[in-house]
Amino acid sequence: TERCALLPPEVAPPVASFEWDERDSSLPSASEAPVKHSVGGYFGIASTRAFLRTTGYQDEAYPPMAIACPPRTTSNAPIALSSIGQYVDAYFTHCHPLHPFLHETAFRAQMMDLYPRPSQPLWEMLLYAVAALGAFAVSSPTDDTTDRGFFDAAKARFSSDMMETGNKTLVQALTLMSRYLRMRNKLNASYNYLGLANRTAIGIGLYKEFPAPESNPFYQEVRRRVWWSLYTLNLEDAIAFSRPQDFPQAGVEVNLPLNIHDLDLTPSTPAIHAEANQTILYSGLKFTAAFYSTISKVYSRITTVPYPRARELLHYDDTLIRGWEASLPAFYRRTAPQEARYRLAHALLFWRRLNFQILLYRPFIVWHYTTRHSVSPPKLPADPDSVQAAIQRCQRAADESIRAIAEFWDLRKHQPRTAWESWYALQFLFPAVLIPVLCVRNESSAAEGAAAWRERIHQALEVMDSAAEVLGSAALQGRIVRSLCSGVVGLDSGSDVVGLGHGNRPPSAELDGAAAFSATQQML
Repeated sequence: TERCALLPPEVAPPVASFEWDERDSSLPSASEAPVKHSVGGYFGIASTRAFLRTTGYQDEAYPPMAIACPPRTTSNAPIALSSIGQYVDAYFTHCHPLHPFLHETAFRAQMMDLYPRPSQPLWEMLLYAVAALGAFAVSSPTDDTTDRGFFDAAKARFSSDMMETGNKTLVQALTLMSRYLRMRNKLNASYNYLGLANRTAIGIGLYKEFPAPESNPFYQEVRRRVWWSLYTLNLEDAIAFSRPQDFPQAGVEVNLPLNIHDLDLTPSTPAIHAEANQTILYSGLKFTAAFYSTISKVYSRITTVPYPRARELLHYDDTLIRGWEASLPAFYRRTAPQEARYRLAHALLFWRRLNFQILLYRPFIVWHYTTRHSVSPPKLPADPDSVQAAIQRCQRAADESIRAIAEFWDLRKHQPRTAWESWYALQFLFPAVLIPVLCVRNESSAAEGAAAWRERIHQALEVMDSAAEVLGSAALQGRIVRSLCSGVVGLDSGSDVVGLGHGNRPPSAELDGAAAFSATQQML
């Protein structure tokens, strides 16, 4: 296969070691604050972090960090159900529509002790993990102790003995704990928990599809939901971190989850006759799993060097990705109206698609504005039309992504916004806004598209400023963008765009490096 010789090899980080430590240290004494030290682990060539390294922004945005952590105590004492109920409700209201791999009715019956529970430590581990995510979903920048307390309670129930068992509940609990750690900026710890869930899921055969006469349709469907939820979370993290896929791509037999109402599928349902022709709880999971299954064929190609040629990526985009989007039913197309409960899951599917297009073509933006000027004479592409098309698609995907997220955010202005939806919005907004930031840094104010780039930066900052009301890291994300634009983009209303030309490094006077690192790690 032909590879692109234009693009540079992967740039090593300023710190030689990729080792990390994300533990919360215990207090030696009451006067000493615990400190967490981390270099952050390895983030590969297709990650946003590597993108900033390549363009010369890495040092400002990602210095080694030392983050003060508040002291916390852990107890094995049971937590009263009366103090958990509201957070379980929050989980099923906000989190469940995105990752519906628990059966809500069964879980609530277990919670009320009306349905057999797993072993006590494992049940409590699952219950507290659910409560931790629910508490995070409705948390505020001034109160993050509730969700952390629930997570610590879940972690206290997790023991090495559980690694000598294998069951669906353990997979669910580990996956939820991984998701919580991801949202609380412990990326590598989250990655490890998810790895444990992966092996356990494979060990109990969740990837197998059994013949209908030998399997109960309800329990088989629950297995599918757990497997494909785990699969989508794995691909989402692998892409964000630019690490190898941790799931088998061959030998997986399990079908995609069905688009079927819970009331139409119970433990006594003998057979499934038809799927729903409308958006329901499991629609987002089904179509997201299909999307990630499609792009997994492309993803491994963009995580190694040298990079694929532009025309090869354009072919993948035009056939695989556009083919997947064309296969979506009418009720789940991009412009199809959705019920309020399902809007985030629906919007996320297309944010993910746009984000992947940005990642596909982003190296050509880097080459265009930085790498080609680092050698004399500049290296020219063998297929300039394909390279130019790749650059334009990256710019267009970033533009569409920012506008889509801003539109979603604006639709929520009359409703209480949550940390949950803010986290997801920033997850895809930050990589998108870096594209117009890079463009305006290297083009004149008269360049075609300059006004639109500035408008997109303003839109992104408006979302970040608004999200900061419910998610503390959003304010620091905004500071990073403002720092990268300082002296380049006028951020006041009516100001002009000024391009500084190639090779200029962003000023960092307004940016506290450690705070920026803490805020942006989770976006990658």
